[in-house]
Amino acid sequence: MFENTENIIYKAVGRFDVPCAVAAFGNRNGDFYKKAFGYRRVYPDNIKPTGITPPGIFPESIKCETDTLFDLASLSKLVSTTMIALKLIEEGTLCLTDSIGFFFPSAPDDKRNITIKQLMTHTSGIKAHFHLEKVIKKPVPDDRDIINSILNMPLVHAPGEIVEYTCMGYILLGKILELITGKTLDMLAYKYVFEPLGMNHTGYNPKKDTRLLGMNSAVTEYNESCNGYIEGIVHDENARYQGGVSANAGVFSTVDDLIKFAVMLSNRGKYSNKIYLNKRTFELAITDHTPQKGDSRGLGFELYDGGLFPTGDLFSPLSYGHNGFTGTSLYVDRETGFFMIFLTNRVHFTRESSALYRLRRAVANSAISEYLRGM
Repeated sequence: MFENTENIIYKAVGRFDVPCAVAAFGNRNGDFYKKAFGYRRVYPDNIKPTGITPPGIFPESIKCETDTLFDLASLSKLVSTTMIALKLIEEGTLCLTDSIGFFFPSAPDDKRNITIKQLMTHTSGIKAHFHLEKVIKKPVPDDRDIINSILNMPLVHAPGEIVEYTCMGYILLGKILELITGKTLDMLAYKYVFEPLGMNHTGYNPKKDTRLLGMNSAVTEYNESCNGYIEGIVHDENARYQGGVSANAGVFSTVDDLIKFAVMLSNRGKYSNKIYLNKRTFELAITDHTPQKGDSRGLGFELYDGGLFPTGDLFSPLSYGHNGFTGTSLYVDRETGFFMIFLTNRVHFTRESSALYRLRRAVANSAISEYLRGM
């Protein structure tokens, strides 16, 4: 099974569509395919990228393995922040109808009534992205600096009007989760996600987390300030500015740990015969809360609505998951429970590289077709 899919990935890596890839496919019973391709590092530090693709493999290039850590980028929103929020809702600590004004009484009038649900469905109207460091202008920001910089930025549309994906809205959500628990986001992620699911090689700041020390990482983009390529340090600038821990990005993980997470999603909240999220919580999370608003969004989940989507053309309607800017993705077919994990470090060559987007759709089409033929 998956011979055709494997061939697609081999060819893509061979023509440098991506530097490396780790693919895993499975269902609610676990994974039945897992393989690494290509090189987690192609360029040595003393050679800057030369364009969309490199001239070839260098003597210093390092092969990718299935235990390679990947910077999950925005997949962190699902693996960490979303799960924490859902667990706190189950505990009664958080409600979807809670407003920003409830947590921050001095919030500007135009943002006071934005709800947790709107933050999680990307309908808050908060600006999609800006560089915190350029706005705050401090070497090290505190929580108030970050919160105020987001709250004082003009809205791009009225809350609840349309879906506009926003990292800044999720950063604000993370600050709310920290405020109501008195714990940092990395502590919350460990307590509510990584430890319960046995994700022992998942966390923030792999150069500091004792569970991740010594593990190899997929290298991302060349960075002038460090005169080399980013390795084991979060790629996202706003997460890096916050010390590597942010609600929009910052989590590093391996394919084996993400398989555990995917099995839980495939089982709709159950893992290892235990209830991780109760049925009602999970079904609410993968419900389309934004019909006719531009994109289909659950609570922190992207949902396949038949348009241009990372799962290609053949996943069932409202299949669910998320992806990340660095080249990571995890999606579950709603009808069969089939999951696809596809991890790359496509930004290693340049963040302008876009070949991954079609590749990911082609892999999804082929993988689920081979799976369905083998059922």
